[in-house]
Amino acid sequence: MTKSMNLHSSTRCPENRSPFFKFIVLLSVCFLISCGGEGNDEPDRAKMDEARKAFSEENFDKAKSNVEYFLAQYPEDIKALYFYAEVLIQTGQELKARERANEILAIDANLPEAKAILAQVHYSRREFSEALKLSRQALKQNPQLQAPYRVIGEIYLRQGKIKEGIQVLLEAHKFAPDNVDTLKKLSAGYIKERDYTSAKKYLDIAMKLDDHVPGVHYNLAVVYANMNNGQKAMEHIELALEYYKDLGTFFWAGKSRDMRRLIVKKYKLAE
Repeated sequence: MTKSMNLHSSTRCPENRSPFFKFIVLLSVCFLISCGGEGNDEPDRAKMDEARKAFSEENFDKAKSNVEYFLAQYPEDIKALYFYAEVLIQTGQELKARERANEILAIDANLPEAKAILAQVHYSRREFSEALKLSRQALKQNPQLQAPYRVIGEIYLRQGKIKEGIQVLLEAHKFAPDNVDTLKKLSAGYIKERDYTSAKKYLDIAMKLDDHVPGVHYNLAVVYANMNNGQKAMEHIELALEYYKDLGTFFWAGKSRDMRRLIVKKYKLAE
């Protein structure tokens, strides 16, 4: 209030102020004008881009730290909360993921992202009926969400409904052709179908998007091993093993070692 009064008084009686004071007032007004119309309330999503890249490369610790940094500044960002829940589910923190769903519901009870999160929680607990129901509800509201397609597709694959699972994952790919996780899941469907040519097609797309995804290299090793190309299979399983070891993903590092032994044995390659 005092600043406002001084500004009006200086306008009324400019002759009583020094030239330096007038200069300061003019500079301040110009600064306010220049800032007033150009402020940008949109969050800087660089951290989220880093988090998504880390997530696609299965580096969930890095993804988690980046999205947490972003949410510290923008705690009600729906996309970030949704993504954070996906990261938490991948690291076995289903209760915390459910909390993120509740936070989204508190912001807007009608948002489909909350249903998509809860569907993933139910899927991780093998509660497939509830996971399918919630995924379908989420997609009815927003058909471009990726996770519900992957949940439905993976449930079908687990139930032996391979063709149905592939069709659902193809629908997901149509909406987000650059989503590496969907491409990886789609290739797994084709591997189950023993359609290695189609699996390789989608893995090649994934490789062009990001060639540091261990799961993509693992699936390529499986594909090449079944296409009688032992050398290429070995190249990719070595990379998968290297990346999984770097990430400390012990389960998949072990699976990669097992696959490596099978490739060596089948093609009589040097250890």
